[in-house]
Amino acid sequence: MRFRIYLSYLLLLCMACHSPVQRKVTPAFYFWKQTWTGNTTEKQYVAQLPAKRLYIKMFDVELDDATQTPAPVATFRQAAPLSDSVDIIPVVFLMNNIWEKADTTLAGNVGKLLQQLCEQIPAARIPEIQLDCDWTKNSRTAYFDFLTRIRQHPFFRNRSLSVTIRMHQVKFLTASGTPPADKGLLMCYNMGDLRKYGDHNSILDETTMAAYIGKDRVARYPLPLDLALPLFEWSVLFRKGQYAGILRNISTQELRNTRLFDHSGQLLYTVKQDTLLNGYALRQGEVVRRETTSHEALKAAARLVAQQRQTYDPVVIFFHLDSVTLHNYPLDELQKIYRLFN
Repeated sequence: MRFRIYLSYLLLLCMACHSPVQRKVTPAFYFWKQTWTGNTTEKQYVAQLPAKRLYIKMFDVELDDATQTPAPVATFRQAAPLSDSVDIIPVVFLMNNIWEKADTTLAGNVGKLLQQLCEQIPAARIPEIQLDCDWTKNSRTAYFDFLTRIRQHPFFRNRSLSVTIRMHQVKFLTASGTPPADKGLLMCYNMGDLRKYGDHNSILDETTMAAYIGKDRVARYPLPLDLALPLFEWSVLFRKGQYAGILRNISTQELRNTRLFDHSGQLLYTVKQDTLLNGYALRQGEVVRRETTSHEALKAAARLVAQQRQTYDPVVIFFHLDSVTLHNYPLDELQKIYRLFN
């Protein structure tokens, strides 16, 4: 009898040891528009996802044409109260060309402006600050030096510093280097060549993604990685096979107008006659590639990354919180997707 009890106890202990570790996933949204208006749909998605964090782009830093020095543009404006149920993570987008000339004052300037823009947000609700830059091998030293400098700014002290990580920076880790930050944010989108003509989706493609992250590159990355998934779409215009820009307010339904377009391949639409569509002057023979992010593609991408679990409970961020786009992504679908990381 005692032997049976001991055997049962041993079996339960073994089962417990081999049970999968449950991760605590934190759902979140990016907000990438310039003005927060308190839109009803956007507030509803924040509350009901439920999002625990809102990553807000506070401004961009670009190279000023006149002075050839870094300057802030597209500064965030708060036209309505932010939700008090979420933490706010300020984000600064840094263009890669600003590193061409050394500028020891940039870190202080960025820190000062960021602090000013966040004055109305309670300090306890800002546990983290994020910097977004697609650095290269040539700009790595200047960018990493900037990260080291800005961490000394008073606004950054006692707060976690995260930086965005592109797919190519995971694959080519040695050449890209590891930024001096507390953690990274892996951007699971914009992985293809937007400017290359062809019948491919540059926003999200499972095969391309697998080629970048392999079987273990995410799991072995030196920094803990949060994860961002895309909720956006666009139309890309090509003129004589050359990239000619992004058409942001032309829908799939409009491109399927057989009077105006010939549909070839999966994503390509050829203009049949000169036309003015939603403010865009389209010429006969030009080609529009329609790129979207389907629920199935999101799930496939999430599963692919979830297979490479770090010993870290990630934030899963949807890019981005926009009432027009959100109509294509029911709340229950987004909930299913972020739960794949549990």
